[in-house]
Amino acid sequence: MESNREGKAKPAAKHWWHGAMFIVSGVYMLGSYSTVGESIEGGVSIPWGPVVAVMLLVVGVLFFWRGRWFLQKESVVVEYYEAIVLAVGIALLVRTFVVEPFKIPSGSMIPTLLVGDYLFVSKLTYGHRIPFTKDRLFMGEGPKRGDIVVFEYPRDPSKDYIKRIVGLPGDRVIYQDKRLYVNDKPVKYENVGDYTYRNERGTEVGSSEFIEQLDDSSHSVLVRPFSFSDQITDEVVPADHYFVMGDNRDNSNDSRFWGFVPAHRLVGRALAIFWSWDGQNGRLRWERLGSLVK
Repeated sequence: MESNREGKAKPAAKHWWHGAMFIVSGVYMLGSYSTVGESIEGGVSIPWGPVVAVMLLVVGVLFFWRGRWFLQKESVVVEYYEAIVLAVGIALLVRTFVVEPFKIPSGSMIPTLLVGDYLFVSKLTYGHRIPFTKDRLFMGEGPKRGDIVVFEYPRDPSKDYIKRIVGLPGDRVIYQDKRLYVNDKPVKYENVGDYTYRNERGTEVGSSEFIEQLDDSSHSVLVRPFSFSDQITDEVVPADHYFVMGDNRDNSNDSRFWGFVPAHRLVGRALAIFWSWDGQNGRLRWERLGSLVK
């Protein structure tokens, strides 16, 4: 009798665990797509994130309701299910709470990140947003100047952007005559020569490469010396917001044009490149594999 009771306890506990895993992942995923009363600009598209989140919630509820009956069946289907749900469940939890892969589709972060780079983004660094709110848990000190971050584009949260943080809450950020000033102090630059790349259309673009020093962050930026703009940026970053810019300064749609990134829109900090494909030349960039994002 004892062995029978133990044999029934295992699938019961298992179906609760499976249901909880699906529901928690679904709640966090659905909550991360909540616009929290903000307006969204852009075209109409299928919101695949919320669709997947709702599906996870439904599956989780079904397992709480009928999961015990299903797992008690002795069949090949159940065996395959348990193997698959273990792999998918672990991957889902890691992607939701720990690290997520992203692909670089544009040249706004050249030379730091190239088109075709695939990188891991830490979702632990800045904590997690509480579902359906603007609050974050375990955020710690938050982002620093020089961090490369992935965030939900404020004008269309269904899109993810990647830029470098140059201004923290309370900072005064000025960009004038292709020079960056933070709190009325010019950021240190060192010219290291010319830099040529091909843009997404295959056109060759010539720029000057500078080493920029933001606090403890030293990184390369590109500036086109003969590309002039009358636009002057002079902004004070509000509380719980950040000012971001692309490293390819004359080819980046960033805070100079659409404003600040709210803290609750942060997805995570870029960590390392795990794959890099040069689509224009049809080759793998071996030298970039495993390199840290700085």
